[in-house]
Amino acid sequence: MSLEGVLFMKAKYFFAESREAAEASALVYFGCGKENMTLEPVAGKEEPGRCQLLAMVGSPEEVANMDAHYCLYYENDGVYLELYKERGAGYPLESESLMHHLARKKIENIDTSAVRALIKQATGRVKIARVQKEYIYGEDFIVTITADELQANAVLLAPEPGGVQLDLDTAKKRLRDAGVTHGISEDLLAVLLKTKDYGNSMVVANATPPKAGDDGKLIFNFSTDEKTGSPREIECGRVDYKSLDLYVPVVEGQLLVTRTPATGGHPGQTVRGKEIKQKPGKEITFPRGKNVSINDNKTEMHALYSGMVEVVKNSVNVSRVYNIKGDCDLSVGNIDFDGSVHISGSVRSGHTVKATGGVVVGGSVEAATIIAGGNVEVKGGMQGADKGIIEAAGSVSISFVERGTVQADGPVTLDMSLHSYIESGDTLTARGKRGAIIGGRAGSYGSITANIIGGNSNTRTEVAVGVTPRKRARLKFLEKDIERLKREQTKLERQEMYLVKSQGSMNPESWGILRRSCTEIRRQNAEILKDYQAEEKNLRYDLKHATEGKVHVFETVFSGSRVLIGSDIYNANDEINYVSFRYDDGHIVYGPCELGKAGAMQ
Repeated sequence: MSLEGVLFMKAKYFFAESREAAEASALVYFGCGKENMTLEPVAGKEEPGRCQLLAMVGSPEEVANMDAHYCLYYENDGVYLELYKERGAGYPLESESLMHHLARKKIENIDTSAVRALIKQATGRVKIARVQKEYIYGEDFIVTITADELQANAVLLAPEPGGVQLDLDTAKKRLRDAGVTHGISEDLLAVLLKTKDYGNSMVVANATPPKAGDDGKLIFNFSTDEKTGSPREIECGRVDYKSLDLYVPVVEGQLLVTRTPATGGHPGQTVRGKEIKQKPGKEITFPRGKNVSINDNKTEMHALYSGMVEVVKNSVNVSRVYNIKGDCDLSVGNIDFDGSVHISGSVRSGHTVKATGGVVVGGSVEAATIIAGGNVEVKGGMQGADKGIIEAAGSVSISFVERGTVQADGPVTLDMSLHSYIESGDTLTARGKRGAIIGGRAGSYGSITANIIGGNSNTRTEVAVGVTPRKRARLKFLEKDIERLKREQTKLERQEMYLVKSQGSMNPESWGILRRSCTEIRRQNAEILKDYQAEEKNLRYDLKHATEGKVHVFETVFSGSRVLIGSDIYNANDEINYVSFRYDDGHIVYGPCELGKAGAMQ
């Protein structure tokens, strides 16, 4: 019996005492006429009384372009392998396919050296094993598992004629035997076995991916959107022009913040059954607050009082609101309020408004002073006449500043700054129709973003990013005062040594008073010195890392402008358009605006 390496037999070697006898055997074997057969003597095989022919069935064109193939013959004296070399445009032998076929045939005691020699020869016939019964193989699997064990693929191998076909249970067992114990898809296996898509790889098992934990979330149960200063809408689409959108009102007991704790997630599993660790969710810090109540497990925050709520530096503060209808003028006087102040009109020249919370102004600010422990929002602008001042522990939002001073620990947002001093502990953004910083000085701990810096007439304008001027001044003060305190400590140490030596020569009561006074002053100085040194260390760290800020300009930097980053200064002698300044290796460099035109201020 024989098995071919192709779908139909095209060739075979025949041995006989004569050519005529060999041809007769071929005609009988193939059962066709001589006109449908090509007979060729095997070169080098002619022996006296013995002839070997290669018989090939097919048209002359088919024979001329025959693919290489092979056949196995189980004969009385052993198992034989025949190879037939390709011809013309035919495909050469796939030795790997041949070796795989021999492995599936489970031939006992196979002579692999004889097989390799015949493959190298590419044509001929050789005995490769002793006499044995032929094994007819059925359908089988080749299972491959990806390196990350996230997927298993199976290639269904075709059976020999009469070979047993795989059923679903046997197929699953073969997968388990190959190490696939998880994620096996019976549906995909059934499709593969039904379609008989031999030789093509198909996914039959998938890992279960891990489910990452959800990060903790803060839900602010009040609007944190930027206030527009526009009239508030009331029922039926009407608006109340006396109630501007300048702050967020709250009532006593109102739920302000809800925290959803992080979850641990669920592990996954590879197709080999190994655990895939999941990434647990990251917990979020619950915000601090003023005039609020927080439950024990820090999942809810409520307002203790009715008033206004604002977010200042990751702190949710509820402030009692002092409402002023109209202007802050002589009829109102100066204001110093423990809470927030809402002025529907303007703050007139010469007046001072102080609030531990935020300050909102529906009109404008003249040559007045506003000092807030929270955010400051001004619907109009400031005409400061070189005397107007706004200081805020939070952010400042204002239309324009003309000859005024704005100092904020948080971000500053404005449309135009004209010959003013602006300082932000966060970012400074000039946005709107103009988005201009013209004249004066603007400083920001973070970045500065504007449409225009400077003016047509070489207006001297300075913008600085990094450590703010107030911090630089504070550092100089600390340096001097630390030296002063060290000198004081030295004097006090000498005084104490003198008191120890003179204890016997002084009035005991006077000596005790001097000794206690000296010790207390030394203790106080030591505490102040420790605090100052810690503050100085932090400021020096800020100064060292003050080179990360950038200046982004969407339109023009005019001649006469100066850009300060770190220890370097860039003086603009010509107009520069659409540019970003940054600090690099000790110098300020610039290139095209890094924010892109899509980010330009409107």
